[in-house]
Amino acid sequence: KKQSTQAFLNELLSGLNNTMHLFRLLFCILFAVTSVAAFCPPHAPKIGARLHSVSLNLVTEADVITLVEKAEDLWGQVEKLRTEANELSIQAESLGQDAESSAADAMEALQGSISEEKLKEANNAQNLSIDLGSLLEKAAMATQEADEVEVLAGEALAASEVALEQHVIDFPED
Repeated sequence: KKQSTQAFLNELLSGLNNTMHLFRLLFCILFAVTSVAAFCPPHAPKIGARLHSVSLNLVTEADVITLVEKAEDLWGQVEKLRTEANELSIQAESLGQDAESSAADAMEALQGSISEEKLKEANNAQNLSIDLGSLLEKAAMATQEADEVEVLAGEALAASEVALEQHVIDFPED
């Protein structure tokens, strides 16, 4: 059994090595394509060709406000998700105490003769444990989602700060 496990692990590692080589190859190709595009000289305008206007992308006050509001919305979502995860954790703690007590009672009851009532008590303890696992999973998912949204909120806040700095440059007299 150890040999088959070792063979399986060796095969898995070999597959991972092949995957890593493929990722490296794809990265090199992507790098080469973007490098060529980045360093190619732009096409020179033909003699007598008309010049086209170029639009400036100035950062307005409205742009900054929009980015700040987006960051605020994301931080609000983070707070809501953290509160939800906290409430689920509190519920799980209470349910965990009930499940522990019920399991202890069921174990004690099953020491003697087995009856339908004792089996119901054991089944109830098992169901409480299952409910506890489900509640803990929901709390973990809410925490993970809050972590993910918090990263987005941090990025949105950083983007709003950069936009504000650019706005001050674009409109210094405001």
